[in-house]
Amino acid sequence: MKSLKFSLSIILLLTLAFTISSCNRGPVFEHYLKMKNTVWDRFDIKQIEIPVEKAPVNYDITVVVHCTERFQYADLPFYVILTTPSGEERMREVTVPVRENGKLILDPETGKAKVQLVLWKGLNMGDNGICKITFENMIPKIQTEGVDEIGIVVEKSK
Repeated sequence: MKSLKFSLSIILLLTLAFTISSCNRGPVFEHYLKMKNTVWDRFDIKQIEIPVEKAPVNYDITVVVHCTERFQYADLPFYVILTTPSGEERMREVTVPVRENGKLILDPETGKAKVQLVLWKGLNMGDNGICKITFENMIPKIQTEGVDEIGIVVEKSK
């Protein structure tokens, strides 16, 4: 009888621990910037501010791009500049594939064009404050049609 109670206690404890740990999954921060008329102007620099309130912490930061059929290119190149709360800057030139074999890359859940790319994995935020991420379109035309929105998803590193 004691071993049955002990086994049930262990099962209950493990179930509780699993439930608590699974509640912590998912984005810590998620934000999207909608383009006016699905057009991203060449010199229209987009910025997202991420609050960092529990430093030190390590984050995985992913960019998400939604496009429409009006987007005529295979890839979307852009600059990304990350400024941490402590003032450190990190700059990257990123190229996100939007089409594969001429067809938009579709999200199977929504049926819409959606592309994700991890920008930084395990990025250490040592200070509380605001982390800024800016995006600058690098397509050499004044207007790039078909870019619906660009966004950031921030998750705690595992």
